[in-house]
Amino acid sequence: MRDEDLPLPWRPGLCSSETACGDVLVYRLSGELDSATSDALAFDKPLDAFRAVVVDMADVGFFGSTALNALLSLRLDAQRSGVVVHLSAAPRVVARVLEITGADALFPTHRSLDAALRLLGPV
Repeated sequence: MRDEDLPLPWRPGLCSSETACGDVLVYRLSGELDSATSDALAFDKPLDAFRAVVVDMADVGFFGSTALNALLSLRLDAQRSGVVVHLSAAPRVVARVLEITGADALFPTHRSLDAALRLLGPV
C-alpha cells in the first residue's frame, strides 16, 4: 500500500481562500469534507473580479456527497460569471468520487496548485 493510500487521522473540514496572480481565486480544502463540515464548504467569494478559480485539495482526507454538491454548485456559479473552476492535487479519495459520478469531466485538473497557477499565470 502506498503512503497516499493510507487513511489520515480525522480532521475537521476546512476551507480557506486567497487570491493568486491578481485575478485567480484559490480555495484550499483540507480535512474530512462531509455533512458534519458543510459550513466549511461555503464557497462564498463573489466571482466577478476573477478569471479563474482553483480548488486545491492536497490535504483532503475524505470527500463525501456534501463536498461534491458544494463543488458542483461552485462550478455552476462560476459558469454564470464566465469563470472556469480548476481542481488541483486531488488525492485518490477525491479523484475516485469524481470518477464514479462523472464529475471529473467537468473540471480541468492539475497535479499541483503550482502547476495550475503556472498554467493560469498572469494575463
